Amino acid sequence: MSKNQFCNPLKATPFLRLVIPLAAGICLQIHCAVSWPYWVGVALLLLAGLYAWRLLPPARQYVLNGWRGMLLYLLLFCAGGLLVPLKDIRRQPGYFGNRLQSADTLLVTLQEPLQERARSDKTVAAVEAVLLNDRLIAVQGNLLLYLQRDTTNRVLQCGDRVWICGTRQPVSNSGNPGAFDYRRYCANRQVFHQAYIRAGHWKKASRQHGHFIAKWLLQARAWCLHTLQRYMGEGPESALAAALLIGYRYDLDRDMVQAYTNAGVVHIIAISGMHLALIYGSLIWLLQWLPPRRLANLLKAAIIISILWGFALVTGAAASILRAAVMFSVLAIGQFVLDRYTNMYNSLAASAFLLLCYDPWLLLDAGFQLSYLAVLSLLLCYRPLYDLWHIPNKWLNKLWAAVALTLAAQLFTLPVCLYYFHQFPNLFLPANLLIVALSTIILYGLILLLLLAPIPVAAHYTGIAARGMITAMNRMVSFIEGLPYAVTDNIYLPLYGAICAYVMMGALAAAWLAKWKGGCWLALCAALCWAVMDVGARLQIQQRRQVIIYNVPGYTAIDILKGHAVQFAGDTAVPRTPALRQRYLQPARLINRSREHDIECFTKKGAFISLGSKRLVVVDSSWHACRPVKKIQVDYILLSHRPKLAISQLKDMFTCKMIIFDASNPFWQIQRWKNDCSALTLRCFSVPDQGAYLINF
Repeated sequence: MSKNQFCNPLKATPFLRLVIPLAAGICLQIHCAVSWPYWVGVALLLLAGLYAWRLLPPARQYVLNGWRGMLLYLLLFCAGGLLVPLKDIRRQPGYFGNRLQSADTLLVTLQEPLQERARSDKTVAAVEAVLLNDRLIAVQGNLLLYLQRDTTNRVLQCGDRVWICGTRQPVSNSGNPGAFDYRRYCANRQVFHQAYIRAGHWKKASRQHGHFIAKWLLQARAWCLHTLQRYMGEGPESALAAALLIGYRYDLDRDMVQAYTNAGVVHIIAISGMHLALIYGSLIWLLQWLPPRRLANLLKAAIIISILWGFALVTGAAASILRAAVMFSVLAIGQFVLDRYTNMYNSLAASAFLLLCYDPWLLLDAGFQLSYLAVLSLLLCYRPLYDLWHIPNKWLNKLWAAVALTLAAQLFTLPVCLYYFHQFPNLFLPANLLIVALSTIILYGLILLLLLAPIPVAAHYTGIAARGMITAMNRMVSFIEGLPYAVTDNIYLPLYGAICAYVMMGALAAAWLAKWKGGCWLALCAALCWAVMDVGARLQIQQRRQVIIYNVPGYTAIDILKGHAVQFAGDTAVPRTPALRQRYLQPARLINRSREHDIECFTKKGAFISLGSKRLVVVDSSWHACRPVKKIQVDYILLSHRPKLAISQLKDMFTCKMIIFDASNPFWQIQRWKNDCSALTLRCFSVPDQGAYLINF
């Protein structure tokens, strides 16, 4: 590939030049929260500059045309910054959180099926109205609901309207270092509040005669689920079929999802561009009998686009499926309406531009990032990889094409996967070659099952065949995932490492594909920057002396860090239980690159922990009230496992700087302690409410 061919996508794709400044403005606003009047002021200055350019003589305009382009890019940058506050639901006058008391009655519509949790059922609801002083006020916004586990919850389905009454509060987050930030995840989806609804504190309302499209989508999804369960039975096979066909992942077994993740094929149970590509190709084949005339082509485009978007909406309209729907819609319009070649790079950039204008927070969505990186990687790298080896044999050549396709899709997604998921499936290549081919056959079989649903006998045997193939696929995935060294986990890639990795990959790609001599030097500079920043981070960690009191519901969990060494002090069930250890302890230890080791400056005598010059006392249920001759001097008091002591009794026993309540205590007890501390003017910290507590010593 020549340099001109390699650079052509940058010159011949106008949307690529538009989406880059727009995304940069969105990114800056999300991370820095610039006040919107500043964006407006800068945008007005830029518009004034463009107007002044138009007043110049033509010869002068030609000379200064580059500055005009710069002003346009900066204007798009400002537009990206303004999109974030404009799309923020909290700034809308009808947002329910701006006019609502903590326990008002709300009318909501369930947006998701109920998902079982340990003590509750979870769902997301759209708030329609609030009842204030016997008056119904229309509002908008989404609310995270936790309904107390009760048999009556089973009557609730997606799309139901419900009256609820419960305490509203901000979305909770564990706050543990390195852990998944659930509060930010919900905020990116415009969900900022949650409510816990006790049994009997909700009432099903009459169904709303809403928009027929929304009603049809719910009915279509329900019919698909019913058909799959009817002809495949209820179990892991039908749950996987629902995830593979329409993106319904609520019934999937967690161990099964983890097995697919470890094998490197989890993308097949997440609705993606592969599904729409199969549907698009099938529609092209099915409609080829129509004559190549103007009206027939318009009909083809209308049918294809309607089916693609109908499928995208039925499956939940995830970021990857929206990207594919926009791209294939552009392809269909270009092929059948405009009768011209469509630049794939421009289509990809156009879909990103439109989606970011619709929802700027998609820029932070891992699915959005992985979807675009995978497609870009395929466009850039598949053909050069395939051309590296010419195989005369037809079937071996097809196998090599599949290998090149799998490797190309993995290249640009690797840094993002390591950054988010901290693991690498070593057997992704054979797993994808086997599982993707089988899943494609299964997907066509499931579509055939839906088409044959009016014919029970044919649908019955099709369901049996699909169930058998899914069972075989699950066994293959379990076998691959269970092989030695199938996955390398606990990989830590910081943000600067991911950025440097992409700079290196882009530079090496330019050196390879465009024969750019400076590519190797740029890659070397990026590698040196990565090494320097990594050394600096390790030196900073080496100087760290810190205590982490984790937010682990029902347990006391404490890590003492000294440099790269870590020692646990708390309930031994936490490090001994793999699920608890992996979820709560491992993320913090990963970012601190820690390994378990005895720490010299840490000593523990009974409930007293000495950390250098600081002292922490753990007060649990074994303590009894007493009045010492002299108050015990400590720095921190940690209340654990619901001690039978009042705050006033603790004040008579200790002199301390901070009282900490960990997550092993019940919520109502912590609330009572907080009130007592406020009355006695004592400083306190609630780990379940505020997240993990860090002590530097």
